[in-house]
Amino acid sequence: MRMNLLVGYKPREFVLSDVLTINHEVPDFTLPADTGGTITLSDFRNRQSVLLFFYPADFTPVCTSEVCAFRDDYEHFRARNVALLGVSGDSVETHQRFSKECRLPFPLLSDQSYSVARAFGAKGLLGMRRAYYLIDTRGVLLWQHCECLPVFRLCNSRLRDVIQRNLPEPQSAGTNHDIPLVSPPHL
Repeated sequence: MRMNLLVGYKPREFVLSDVLTINHEVPDFTLPADTGGTITLSDFRNRQSVLLFFYPADFTPVCTSEVCAFRDDYEHFRARNVALLGVSGDSVETHQRFSKECRLPFPLLSDQSYSVARAFGAKGLLGMRRAYYLIDTRGVLLWQHCECLPVFRLCNSRLRDVIQRNLPEPQSAGTNHDIPLVSPPHL
């Protein structure tokens, strides 16, 4: 008689709250960037909120459409004083080619060891998961979302709505949107 050990088994869903908690500080990190040098998350504190997004790989169809959508809506994010930081396991050199080809005005960070992805819960079984984290100017996590399958991505209208609901309107005094915090690599 063959026993089915999976009868009634419900796989435990991966919950981002297992790693990060809303309204708590996120871990700091420093990663190499396609713009040259490194970028440290805490450098944005008291200056800009951050939409940190993890994606599987450069030059793949879904990832290319995702970063191009971010590029197309870049001014909206800037107007809300939100810096975009993209992270994947690709090398800096691959990021540089990808950023140049897609004309990206925001940096791509290289996490080849997946250490930052693990800290944020964005490391999957087969590599980088597609995940999004909205972090305020205090370094506190306001919102997070992780796709179960990397072939799906959030549309920017949903992300704009999340920003609208979670971040106050930027004050015109003391906020200079004409000077980007991180210089765009290929404009």
